[in-house]
Amino acid sequence: MTSAPELKIHRSLVRGLKLFDADRLRWLDEATALGPLVALKMGPVKLWVVTDLEAARTILLTDSSSWTRPPALVTPIRVGVGENLFTQSEKAWTRLQPSVAPAFRKRALERRLADVDALVADEVQTLPHDTTIDLELAMGRIALTLAAWVLLGERLEPTRAEEIVYHQRQVVRWVGVQLGKVSGISPIVVGSKAREMRRHRAVLNNYADEVIARAKSAGTTRDDVLGALLDARPSMKALTPTRLRSHVLGLFLAGNETTAAALSWALVHGSLSPEQWTLVRDDPDRYTLPFLTETLRCTPAVWGVPRTPTKGGVTLTSRGHVARIRRGQVATVYLRGLNRDPNTWDDPLRFRPSRHDASAKQDQRALLPFGLGPRGCIGQHLAMGELTAVLPALARHGNITVDGSTTEDAGFALRVAGGLTGRFAPVTPANPDPQLSPTVA
Repeated sequence: MTSAPELKIHRSLVRGLKLFDADRLRWLDEATALGPLVALKMGPVKLWVVTDLEAARTILLTDSSSWTRPPALVTPIRVGVGENLFTQSEKAWTRLQPSVAPAFRKRALERRLADVDALVADEVQTLPHDTTIDLELAMGRIALTLAAWVLLGERLEPTRAEEIVYHQRQVVRWVGVQLGKVSGISPIVVGSKAREMRRHRAVLNNYADEVIARAKSAGTTRDDVLGALLDARPSMKALTPTRLRSHVLGLFLAGNETTAAALSWALVHGSLSPEQWTLVRDDPDRYTLPFLTETLRCTPAVWGVPRTPTKGGVTLTSRGHVARIRRGQVATVYLRGLNRDPNTWDDPLRFRPSRHDASAKQDQRALLPFGLGPRGCIGQHLAMGELTAVLPALARHGNITVDGSTTEDAGFALRVAGGLTGRFAPVTPANPDPQLSPTVA
């Protein structure tokens, strides 16, 4: 065994963190090129980049009790929306998980997901043809509307959904900027930025409070996630109003953000590969899932999963290399790098949904779009249910063209840098019936 390779960003910690934050994907990709287990050095600090499948499974699944979410990830989310399902300690999650997790299971979601087709059709029909729109905002609105219905039993009007998505996006962008910054562990929000954040948070808080108040006043038994939160009794006590609100907002932050990001990237791939987009339109039962799977492989909304040791340190081995990850250091399971490993995926940078038509079990095992293990994405069944409902409706709505370049930006989720705009064009029948053509006088 030899020591894992290292890549020095800068000899100064402050400067190194700033350089990393300015172009995260560049440094992560450079580390990946050196091997499956590499340290990015910023002064005396090391950030470990893991792109070995077995090491990733060890961290996230088989030895998950030795790892936890680092403060640099948890603190900005907690400041942005409050303590929630995604920021809780392992102990707090252990107490709450038995009450909430069953509501996220596939079978529990099936009934509400079965009712979303009409809702999806209504939402997609509001998208204009031959008009440039903010596609990122539109996908966020659709994802939020579906999540509100499935998780909370709420039917959001498009204008209200768009308002909430706008303010949520500002909070999420702030969280994404904080990740990796020097101030990320203890972000300070003062001055004009504090006022702006309070304004965005107020809109989100008001909506969450309205939802909770309506649910309580109804006084009926609920079988959705909000019902599970209302019934939960961790430590033998009901959740406080503040904690309830934070959990609702946390679901929007993580669940809606990643689903909206995946939909946005599906539009990008549909624009760049129109023949694949047509296949989804013409035969959705066969082609929707491969298209989505390839979207999540090439451009995973969850681009990386950071973990830090819970104790003194953990030893990782990978392909003849060994590394001691010490307490306080961060190891990022770089899902985007894993999904582009040429040792697993043939021609990995090419968007080719057909590779998933009859994937080998090894390939399926290598794809981790939602993480893995006890703290993997609790909403993955909801996300896939929403995505498989929305994508065919978007394809039927028309051909998609996106504007400009689509550079990836690794914030809270993997987004298109600078946002995403574009337009839908109505589909022209390939062989129109001449008898249905208008008569020209």
